[in-house]
Amino acid sequence: MKILTGLTASPGIALGKAFIFKMPDLRYDPSEFAGPETEKKRLEAAFSLSKAELEKIKNTLSGSLGEEYGHIFRAQMTVLEDDDFKREILDKIDEGACRAETALEEIYKMYEELFSEMEEDSYNIQRLADLADICKRVLRNLLGKEEASLSVLPPESVVIAEELFPSDTATMDRKNVRGFVTEKGGLTSHVAILAKSLSLPAAVGTPGVMKQTAKNDAVVLDVRNFEQAHIYINPDGAKQKELEAAQEQYRRKQEALLKMKDLECITRDGLKIVLSANIGSLEDLTVAQGFGAKSSGLFRTEFLFLKGDLPQEEEQYRVYAEAAKKLGGEMLIIRTLDIGGDKEVKALNLPKEANPFLGLRGIRLCFAHEDLFLTQLRALLRAAVHGDIRIMFPMISSVREFRGARALIARAAAELKSRGIAHRPDPPLGVMVETPAAVFLADELAREASFVSMGTNDLTQYILSVDRGNEGISSYYRTFSPAVLRAIGVTAAAAAKNGKWAGVCGELASNPLAIPVLIGLGVKELSVTASAIPSIIAQIRNLDSRRCGEIANKAVSLATEEEIKAYLQEEIREN
Repeated sequence: MKILTGLTASPGIALGKAFIFKMPDLRYDPSEFAGPETEKKRLEAAFSLSKAELEKIKNTLSGSLGEEYGHIFRAQMTVLEDDDFKREILDKIDEGACRAETALEEIYKMYEELFSEMEEDSYNIQRLADLADICKRVLRNLLGKEEASLSVLPPESVVIAEELFPSDTATMDRKNVRGFVTEKGGLTSHVAILAKSLSLPAAVGTPGVMKQTAKNDAVVLDVRNFEQAHIYINPDGAKQKELEAAQEQYRRKQEALLKMKDLECITRDGLKIVLSANIGSLEDLTVAQGFGAKSSGLFRTEFLFLKGDLPQEEEQYRVYAEAAKKLGGEMLIIRTLDIGGDKEVKALNLPKEANPFLGLRGIRLCFAHEDLFLTQLRALLRAAVHGDIRIMFPMISSVREFRGARALIARAAAELKSRGIAHRPDPPLGVMVETPAAVFLADELAREASFVSMGTNDLTQYILSVDRGNEGISSYYRTFSPAVLRAIGVTAAAAAKNGKWAGVCGELASNPLAIPVLIGLGVKELSVTASAIPSIIAQIRNLDSRRCGEIANKAVSLATEEEIKAYLQEEIREN
C-alpha cells in the first residue's frame, strides 16, 4: 500500500481503479519541411479544426453547467482568432524555413519565457495554462493525431494524470469517472473550478502519483479533509474495508445533511445567522436553491462580460431581474463588475500590467470605464424593482471611492428617471472589504454603507502580501492567520457600532473550522459554496453564540495559524 498526499481541489471520497491518462505522442521529425506555403496551409487547417473542437466543447459545457464555464473555452477560441498570434507563427515559418509544428512550439516557448518574467500570479499562471492547452491542441491537429480523450472511461475510473487541461476535464466521462488526481495544478485553476462544478472528488499538486500508480491499481481518493487530500494506492484489506465504510458513512452523512437544508439557520441560544449562496449565473442560483439557499450574498457578474462582446443594458437587466424573481423577494447582493487581477475581458483590450492584482481592477476599472459602469448600474436599478437587490462595490480602499460609486448610482437613477423607466433609485449599497485600507477605514465605511461583506480570499492575499495563485509560496497563504482573523473582528465590530451588519463571502465562510470563530467575531451573514449550505446549517444549529464568542477571543489571542487551527480542531472534536 502506498499513501500520497495532495491538495484538496474538490471534496468527497472515491474508490475505483486507476486510469492512467497520458497525452498522445506529439513527437515529429523537424527536418521534414514541405515548403513555406504548404506549412502555412497546414497551420491554417489545424487552427480551423482546433477552433471547431473548442466550439463544440464550449456549447456542450455551457448547456450542462452554464455559460460561465463555457466562457473558459470561448476565451481559448479568441486566441485562435487572434490574427497577431497566428501571424507570429506564420512569420516564424518563413524566417526559419521550418515545419509549422516547429514554429508553433518556438512561439509558445517565447510566450512561456515572457510569462516567466512577469509577476507569477494566478492570472498569468492560468493564461499560460490556457495557451499550453491551445498549442497542444493545434500541434495534435497538425500531426493528425487523435485526441487523448477522457470522454469514454471504464467503470469506476479514478483518473491519474501529470496534468489535466480544462478541455480534458470538461469532456470527462461523468458516468464512469469517480474522481481524479494530478501531479500538477493549483486550487485556483480552471480544472479545480470545473471539478467542484461537476461534484467530482479531486486532488491536485500530488507529487509522484504517475510513477507510483499503474493501470487498474486499486485507488481510494479521500478528500474529506478541507485542506489535504490522501490517495491510497492498492490499500491492504483492512484499509480497503475501512475506506469503503468511510465512503458509505460519507454518503449517508451527505444525504442526512441535505435534509437540513430547509431548517432555520439559528444557534442553540437563538442567534439567527443569514446563510446565503455565492453564485455566478442563473444556473448557479437554481443549483443553490436545490441545496436550500434562500438568498445570495454574492452574485458575481463577471460571467456576463467574459463571453466576447460586452453585454448591453437590456441583457444585464433581464439576468438580474430573473435572479431577483427566482429568490422571491429574498436578499440578492449583486457585486458590480470585478474585472482585473486574474480575470480578463477581451472586449476591453486592457493593457498588460506588471502586477495586475495591484493594478486596474474592481472599482478602479469601473471608474476608468465609466460608461460601462453606468450601463451596469442602470440595469441593476431597473432590476431592483423586482426584488430585494442590494449592490456591492468591490476593491474599495477609501471613503472617497465609495462616495464616487454612490454618486454614479444617483446619476444612473437620474438618467432612468429622465427616460421614464421604472427603477429603484436607492437600493442598499455595500462595501466589499478586501484591502487592509478598508479594514482600517471600516468605521467610516460602515457609517456610510448599508452593509459590509468581507471577501476573505483577497483580504488574506493583501494582508499577508501573498499571491494566492502562486504555488511556489502557497505555504505563506494562511487563511487562519491571526492577522486575518483580527481584521475580520475589527470590521465586524465597526459594522455593529454603526448599526450595520457584516458578512463574509470568501472561501473562509464555507470552512467548518472557521464558522464558530466568524460568529464569535460578530459576523451576521455567511455567503458560501452552495453545496455546503446543509452542513453549515447543521453545524450552526449545534453552536452556542456565547461559546463562539469565547472561542473567537481565544483564537485571535494566539500567535500563529498552527496554534489557532490546533485549538479549533480540538474544540470541534469536543463538540
